[in-house]
Amino acid sequence: MSGYFTVLLLSRNRPTIYLDNFNIVSLRNTSSSSTNTAIYLELRVQNENSWIGVYYEDPLNLTITYLQSTISTGSNVIIERSTIKGFYQGNGEVKHIQASVVIQDLFSTTERPRRLGETNIMMYGPSKMIDFVIDLEADIKFKSIENKKSHLTMQSTVEVSDYTGTSVLKTIQMKYTSGSNKWGVWRWVLAVPLVSLIQGLLSLAFLLAFLFLSFVSLV
Repeated sequence: MSGYFTVLLLSRNRPTIYLDNFNIVSLRNTSSSSTNTAIYLELRVQNENSWIGVYYEDPLNLTITYLQSTISTGSNVIIERSTIKGFYQGNGEVKHIQASVVIQDLFSTTERPRRLGETNIMMYGPSKMIDFVIDLEADIKFKSIENKKSHLTMQSTVEVSDYTGTSVLKTIQMKYTSGSNKWGVWRWVLAVPLVSLIQGLLSLAFLLAFLFLSFVSLV
């Protein structure tokens, strides 16, 4: 039992991050033929640890990539690389981070007429999906005596309706590119047998020391 209590105290879980309210709006420039595109999104960062805080070191890096409707992956367009200021998050807290960006002429001339709320279904047919990839990188450190840093890399694919300009799923959980959110628990669960063995050896050592001192005092 004490071994599993040790697991509870020593385990560290990486934060869970959700992508909320991904929205794209076409901003038509009346003075020219170009059309600007505004992208709005919100990150919901949740500290899964109920007893320990997390430091997010400055900066967090956010990348938005537009996947063009073509087979060639080389045609993907990185449309924004931005940074988010670091912050501290208390145990069990949830933080909402809003971000936005405006890009000029994101879509080609052939794509533009049916994009982002401008679609006329009778003319162009049913709406299609626009695909984006969101990448997030962050360095974190737990508020504890250990000074170890962890580098986190997360990614999420977002499907956006070209008729509404909003993501098909309102909330998307970002996935870590390696490992699981619950990495800390599993690491320490594997250490339980070792912790129990050490505790048993210490108890035996104290008992032997007590018996030895008792024997010496009698002699």
